Amino acid sequence: MEGRTVDDLTATVVAAAASDDSLDQLDAALGTAAQLSSQADAVVDAFVARARRDGRSWTDIGARLGVSKQAARKRFTDANPPAPALAPGVRLEPRLTTCLAQATRHAEAMGAAAVGPEHLLAGLLAEGVAAAILDKLSVTAEAITASARRLFDTPRGTGRETPPLSAEAVCAVEAAAHHALAAAGHADEVAVGTEHLLLVLALDPGSRARRVLTDLGVDIAQIKKELACYVTGNPRRPRRFSRRHGPKQPACSFCGAPETPARRLVHGPGVTICGTCTQRAAQSLTAARPELT
Repeated sequence: MEGRTVDDLTATVVAAAASDDSLDQLDAALGTAAQLSSQADAVVDAFVARARRDGRSWTDIGARLGVSKQAARKRFTDANPPAPALAPGVRLEPRLTTCLAQATRHAEAMGAAAVGPEHLLAGLLAEGVAAAILDKLSVTAEAITASARRLFDTPRGTGRETPPLSAEAVCAVEAAAHHALAAAGHADEVAVGTEHLLLVLALDPGSRARRVLTDLGVDIAQIKKELACYVTGNPRRPRRFSRRHGPKQPACSFCGAPETPARRLVHGPGVTICGTCTQRAAQSLTAARPELT
């Protein structure tokens, strides 16, 4: 593979050094090495993301990297979180898509490394049913920002790239889709609205969005009341096996995401969990018990 030789790099370091002093040149060499290392990491990150999009498992990726699947997942999951997995026939309403774009801009403005549930909450103020309800409860983007800065030690982004959805945000969008699907029954096409996402963010006790709402003194029961004519907080359970309907498709017990070749589920006694929810649980435990890391 063609590339820059050691002599080329040495000449670059000498030219970049503040003086002919050997220590100044050493400083320049360290800076050059850090830049090359960052570029190399970015290349590996891009191809790990490509392998995940192709459905490759963390076991396979870890084997190629010479590390365990757990180490590979921990190293790359935050940088390449999965996109929300929507069941066939389920789509996001245009208003919700607009709100997700606004959430990304809000995360960028805060300098966050990823779009979290607190940013999704701020994004919901853009338009739609959720915006009307939050406005009625006097919730503003400025108040959400101030509360999030007060409550969380948000990882800072580089400022050079658009922040992706965090694992918790992905899980929230998927759970909103699950609520919309369950409420629609056997409809051929289901639209996920801002009201479904607000329901998920407000009712999840462990959500960063719920913590922000509580910090702002918002009555969660009032949100449920306002949402009552749009969605239900208790979606119907999937039908059990019958000859008419056939066996139900395996899905995550927490977010409702269906099992696919690219997103496998871990099955336990009476419960299943997807990789996104597993990561979210690990992040929650780490936040609560830093000594576990």
